[in-house]
Amino acid sequence: FMNLLDIIAKAKDEKAKSLDLSQMGLRILPPTLFEIDSLEELNLDRNLLVELPEDIGLLKNLKSLSVSENDLMSLPDSIGNLKKLTNLYLGYNSLSELPDTVGALQNLQKVNIAKNQLLDLTPEVGKWANVTKFSLHDNMLSEIPATIGNMKNLEKLYLDNNDLTSIPASLGKLENLEILMISGNHIGAVPSEFGNLKKLRELVLDANQLATLPESLAECDNLSVISIIENPMEGGIPRVLLDKKGLNIDQ
Repeated sequence: FMNLLDIIAKAKDEKAKSLDLSQMGLRILPPTLFEIDSLEELNLDRNLLVELPEDIGLLKNLKSLSVSENDLMSLPDSIGNLKKLTNLYLGYNSLSELPDTVGALQNLQKVNIAKNQLLDLTPEVGKWANVTKFSLHDNMLSEIPATIGNMKNLEKLYLDNNDLTSIPASLGKLENLEILMISGNHIGAVPSEFGNLKKLRELVLDANQLATLPESLAECDNLSVISIIENPMEGGIPRVLLDKKGLNIDQ
């Protein structure tokens, strides 16, 4: 443990901007870590952390925080104090929810919370207007908040392998969305508003409960792939989609 304290003391003395404490078997984080207020990048991947202390909020210059592959059960409210964060990586943990304070993280650009146990998602994520990539695959979400439609710079959204029964029509407002993955859910219909997704290139809907697709998808100018493998599709595929030039439909 002394070794860890030495590393932290050295980083503090040198006003380090980056610190890698991954794969160190950490169960708790020493309080002195949160005195390194020069830190812009902190890597805590592949440890044994069950929680982050409230003091994480003291690292106000952090731009990148990675705590992937730990045992995190929850995040402290103070996470909302990290207002300079652009990258937040929390994949492969046991998070069941996010605190509402995450709405304050308005500089975020890339967020990964895949492979957790998220049961619901705070509507506050709709304030992440600069996020371009949002990974939520392999969770237990039964719905996603309509506010996601406000994430106007979102380009890639991964929702595969959840428990979604529907998709909010507001996703049709994501004018920069290029890739949408929703495989492995229980979705019965695609909102007709998806026709507004002018930049959408790939729409992957495998293993859902779809009976058909909306004709409006023909208005997605850049759409090149729709995948609907393992869906009932008893209503068939609209002719206007089958005839659309440059569109491949995998079924």
